[in-house]
Amino acid sequence: MDLRMIALATVCSLPFSLSLSLAVGGIPKSDQPCQAYLDSSQGIDDEKNNCPITVGNFSIRGTFSNSNWQASFWVWEPAYYILHVKNKQNGSTINLTGFNVTGTTSRPQYRFTDSERNVNYIVTFRYSDPNTLRLEIYQNNRAFANELLGRESDKLIGGP
Repeated sequence: MDLRMIALATVCSLPFSLSLSLAVGGIPKSDQPCQAYLDSSQGIDDEKNNCPITVGNFSIRGTFSNSNWQASFWVWEPAYYILHVKNKQNGSTINLTGFNVTGTTSRPQYRFTDSERNVNYIVTFRYSDPNTLRLEIYQNNRAFANELLGRESDKLIGGP
């Protein structure tokens, strides 16, 4: 095979190779339902999640706030997520844990439940903006809060 054929084959296959590498380790591009579960079949806890909170240069892990709310959101270990919420108006706080991932690959949602008070907390984000998340709070299926929170810091507050 001569050098021109090798060069032509390389140039022709480059776009395909680049698209495969982005699909494997990059931010999800298509709008598919989020699917997340814990795979323990190999004797270790391996989280399978097509809507991760950290991928490539993107991370929604950190503390976010506005004038009403402060929320810290992160993963403690595979399939164990933590949401710490502070109501800035009355000073109340809550730590929640869970692994309920819904939404789509363009708008993932992580859901947490305070079963004692029948309150649901939903964190929604977009991969195009690592500095903003949406915090929704529902009590008895009635919206209590629906707020955009901006990144305050990468520092985490609250915890298990």
